[in-house]
Amino acid sequence: MININRSECPTELTEDHKKKLTQKFIDTKDSVWAVSYIKKPLFEMSHGKCSYCEGKLGEEGKYMHVEHFHHKDAFPNEVVEWNNLLPSCVHCNTNKGTHNTIAEPIIDPTITDPREHMIIENYRYKSKNNSTLGKKTIEVIYLNSSDQLVTPRFDIANKSLDTLQDLLDKAIEFQAGTNISTKRRNIIINGLKSLLREAHPKSQYSAIVATTILKDSYYLELKNIIIGSGLWDYELQTLETEVRDTSLY
Repeated sequence: MININRSECPTELTEDHKKKLTQKFIDTKDSVWAVSYIKKPLFEMSHGKCSYCEGKLGEEGKYMHVEHFHHKDAFPNEVVEWNNLLPSCVHCNTNKGTHNTIAEPIIDPTITDPREHMIIENYRYKSKNNSTLGKKTIEVIYLNSSDQLVTPRFDIANKSLDTLQDLLDKAIEFQAGTNISTKRRNIIINGLKSLLREAHPKSQYSAIVATTILKDSYYLELKNIIIGSGLWDYELQTLETEVRDTSLY
């Protein structure tokens, strides 16, 4: 889970239109929110990912659920309130169910930065400093579901570590003068840039990948070699800053 910047409310959602849609839902229980002018900006707002688990939602929100942070049955008057809508996958939307977020608050990532309440250890979310908000969010969304979430996190993080180790091996050879070709230099630098992009907020499971990379000793060793070789540039620094803003540790 990462912090999400809430986009502007769609121009179609005027006060009058919201009143009509809300009344229609109350009268018919129709999914009045399942329209492109709501779904598309929600999809884009979260970089095409579930706002809770960061799983990919599918092209143009095909498999996206419009999640009502304050559940639609208990709070029908907020059924098309823009600030109450989040893009979600089936897993997270189903697990959250009818949970009352007023009586028992959980993290709304467009309001609260998850880094303030959660950390990641061994591919699992844990509450930070015994945060009640973090613990409740993990439990309600079931963010540590082994089959559906933890295993995919492990796979993508492990792949990142394999790439990191390979780049470090090449960097050590470069530093020792064993292979100082332009091709080898470019493989190291561009390889690290590509790896850091995998931890960018737009990427799937970015919080997991970012945390895994930054916590690993190989990353610091690789970075020091690149700096010592005078190859650490503005783009690498910018990418690392973005990664640090995404990580949870």
